[in-house]
Amino acid sequence: MRKLTLAFLGAVALAATLSGAFGQGVNTVSQPGLTTGYLPKVTYSSSFFGLVPVTTAGTDQVCITGSASKTIKIQSIKIWGTTATATQNVPLLLLKRVTADTGGTAASTTANPGITTQIAKRDPGSPAATATLISYTAAPTVNDSAPTYVDSAILAMPIITSVEAAQPIDFNYARDVENFLQPLTLSGAAMQACVNNAVALTNASAWNGVIVWTEE
Repeated sequence: MRKLTLAFLGAVALAATLSGAFGQGVNTVSQPGLTTGYLPKVTYSSSFFGLVPVTTAGTDQVCITGSASKTIKIQSIKIWGTTATATQNVPLLLLKRVTADTGGTAASTTANPGITTQIAKRDPGSPAATATLISYTAAPTVNDSAPTYVDSAILAMPIITSVEAAQPIDFNYARDVENFLQPLTLSGAAMQACVNNAVALTNASAWNGVIVWTEE
């Protein structure tokens, strides 16, 4: 009887071991903070080069506007620039407006991130982007006079002929996602995020940059 009992217990232990081996990863719940899978988001990016920004203080220089069909989540907005005659440190604001700007003069060709050929699908199989991007060479009309101040940074612009390298600013919310924080989100076709110069630009300058976002 004792031998039969031991044999039975051994069989039960073996069955439990095999069940765990073959069933591993099926109907299981991972520990908190443990990543067990990666589902990439539909991601787009757009660059612009040689934008001559409006010199007037408080101008929305570069904007990304939301979509009627998708939720736009901004991952990163990076900008760097140079000046023609004298260095300048410009405080830039990242504003979220519930009503989009109108009017103004859009930049052309590669200076405008909204040009279709400038927008890159990270996966060629993704559908066309539904967010709208624009940069300006003449100031738009601001229709939301009480925006949300999301972020700020100092843009250090050296003289273009200087050996000093331009210092990019990076409103980077992809890092927030890594830490389970929410990125800057645009819901609806009227909502937009804009980079705005808090002070006047004292001499001619040229800006370059890139915007990265997902659509869900």
